[in-house]
This record gives sequence, structure tokens and C-alpha cells, in this order.
Amino acid sequence: MNLLWCVTGAGHLLLESFALMQCTCSEHEVTVAFSGAGSEVARIYGLQEVIAREFKEVISEREQGYSSPLVGRLAKREYDLVIVTPCTANTVAKIVRGIADSLITNLVAQAVKSGVPVYIVPTDFEKIQETTMPMSLDQQTCRTCEVCPPLEQCPQNAIYRDDRVRIDGLRCTACKSCIELCTYDAISFGGTVRVHIRDLDIKNTRRLEKMEGITVFRSPDAIPV
Repeated sequence: MNLLWCVTGAGHLLLESFALMQCTCSEHEVTVAFSGAGSEVARIYGLQEVIAREFKEVISEREQGYSSPLVGRLAKREYDLVIVTPCTANTVAKIVRGIADSLITNLVAQAVKSGVPVYIVPTDFEKIQETTMPMSLDQQTCRTCEVCPPLEQCPQNAIYRDDRVRIDGLRCTACKSCIELCTYDAISFGGTVRVHIRDLDIKNTRRLEKMEGITVFRSPDAIPV
């Protein structure tokens, strides 16, 4: 089976989605499509290079635009299934309103028009959710050392100092070298935070569940592939 796997710009459920992607590619042909924000977030979580290495074809919205040739492939039914996980509240809102102005929303719209099933895992289901964080620096633990080994040795120059030591999320690739370098264990990866989801986003998820051609799942591991 040929799968088109779409990744939008959410950290929530990203690691779980990647785990399923890895399991799936052993049995199916998988093409990965990133939204612009999806590429950024995958890099921050240390997954962008891994996905590029492990999957046969990876398409980036930034490289191929909003109406990539992928859309034409769907019209020709070259894919058996489109999976969107994680799917941000922004992408869900556009889909339920019929807006197709990005790579992922274009792909979903064309899939539905062409009769290709679409599976979506929205990030916003419950009022309160726990989400996994990328690299994080605990300001209460950090001693703002005069000589900061993580700052001095970060291969991406992603750690900098202004009034305190900080991590630049747009540079960080989650190589995790800084975790070992910090004497005071102020840097970590994979911590969780609680977030409050807007009622509007939850309502849009409920609307998405009623759309023709789309099946909504609460988590990646619920997807039957």
C-alpha cells in the first residue's frame, strides 16, 4: 500500500506519530510531506534528519510550494491512503472551512475529491492536554555560569546569552549534547506541560469528525495501518 503521510507544525503527538511512521514503513511505501511549520518542529524535536534518512521520499512545502506535484499524484490515485498526524488546530480549522491554501490542506482537499481515504489525528481533542516539550532550559536550575559549556560547544550555536542563558528553538536540532555538558542538569528533553485548549479548536475537531471522506483518530496508535 502507498501511503502519503503529512506532518504539520505540532510538537504534541509528534514523537508518537514518528514511532508509527517507522513501524509502517517496513510494510508500506511511505511518502512524507511536511508543512512549513512541520519542517521547523520536526527539526526542533530532532526528527528532520532521521526522517530524511529513513524514508524514500520526503517533500517539504518550503521547497515545493503549496501545490506540489503531490497534489496531482492524488488526482491520479497514486496513493491508497493519506494520513495527517499530528494535525494542528490551524490545519483542522482550514479543512473544516474548505480552505486549501497550504500544501497539507491542498493534499487533503484533493484526496477527498479523488476518493482517497484521509485519516487525521488532531492535536486538540480535550480541554486540558499534556504535551511533550523539545529541548528545554530550566531557568530556576541554571546558574548562568560565566563559562557555559553547552553554550560554548553547541554544534548549531543554538544556545546564547542575553540577560540569561537561552535556547534558540529555530537553530536547535535536539542533538542533546548540551544535556551532558550542563553541570547543573538545567537542560532536558521530553518534559511535559499542561495546555488549555480553546473551545473553538475543540468544536472544529468535532466538525472534522463529521466530514465526508475523513476519519478522525484520537492518537496515532489508533490508526489501523
